[in-house]
Amino acid sequence: MKFIHCSDLHLDSKMEQLSSEKSKIRREEILRTFEKLCEYAKINDVKAVIIAGDMFDTSRVLVKTRQRVLSAISSATGVDFLYLSGNHDDDNFISQTEILPENLKVFTDEWATYSYGDVKISGVKFTNTNAPFIADTLSLREEDFNIVTLHGQVAGYNSKERAEIISIPAFKNKHIDYMALGHIHTYAKGKIDQRGEYAYSGTLDGRGFDELGQKGFVLIDVMGGKAKFEFVDFSSRNLYEHTFDVQEYTTFIEAREQLIKQLTANYSKDSLIKVVLVGAHKPDFDIDKERLTDRLNELFFFAKVYDKTELKIEIEDYLLDKSVRGEFVRAVWESNLDSEQKKKVILCGLSALKGEEI
Repeated sequence: MKFIHCSDLHLDSKMEQLSSEKSKIRREEILRTFEKLCEYAKINDVKAVIIAGDMFDTSRVLVKTRQRVLSAISSATGVDFLYLSGNHDDDNFISQTEILPENLKVFTDEWATYSYGDVKISGVKFTNTNAPFIADTLSLREEDFNIVTLHGQVAGYNSKERAEIISIPAFKNKHIDYMALGHIHTYAKGKIDQRGEYAYSGTLDGRGFDELGQKGFVLIDVMGGKAKFEFVDFSSRNLYEHTFDVQEYTTFIEAREQLIKQLTANYSKDSLIKVVLVGAHKPDFDIDKERLTDRLNELFFFAKVYDKTELKIEIEDYLLDKSVRGEFVRAVWESNLDSEQKKKVILCGLSALKGEEI
């Protein structure tokens, strides 16, 4: 008997880093990924899809998005969709829908359980009232295969956004076999006790550079009271971060060509890539970040370049230089400015002497 655990789809995200055109493309792709998930569930005889929160990015859902989600769910005949709202989507998706598909089941602020033979799937939405007592009010039978779904943050996981804290020790010895969690956007798992484990499925399709690498869902296959848990890569595109050290190159043109070779060899043209330039370089190593960014966006769906390099000033290079440039560098170097200030002033001055904008 198969089940899917997914979460944090964040449909209708703005994705402000992208241009309006590419943002529109990504929103459509992410919505289409959910529709493909529904098709996958139907074709592969999945009994139920657990959506562990944040299906939408905000509580305001576009009518056309809501209609496509409901259509995809209702079209997956024979598959139940067990929906738990998160800290982003709240309950507006449900409250704005007059008639829910028969195969869409909703978890509320009280524990509810859906049965599939000896597999029981229980879930509850955190509120200010029930949060302190969530674990205490959970009652499961030892003889069942028990899946529990919650949306929140396990203590110890870092998250930029506020969410309820899930105390794993509080759920020990509760007869849980698998805890399907939402809120963290990267696949991660851990042990509850000797019997059970918990997992974050991560987001279904990456949106920003805080959601790097493979994205997808967890496929749960229960057979004879035992289960296999498999992460399935399902995203339409992947996002990557690539760090490149410029220090070993004499010119930026040389470094740029080597960087492009690395990127094209390691990532598909459909990727979104964050390039971080690091290392120390001399003042005449002219980093043209704008032109590099334009070039990379010709090669990949989207690319962004961050310059984290450091300026390396070697005063020996200017000791015998009798030009204005040499006089300027020596004068700054012998001043009372601190080391970092000297480097910044020298870099600006050399750029000005070359007629470049500062």
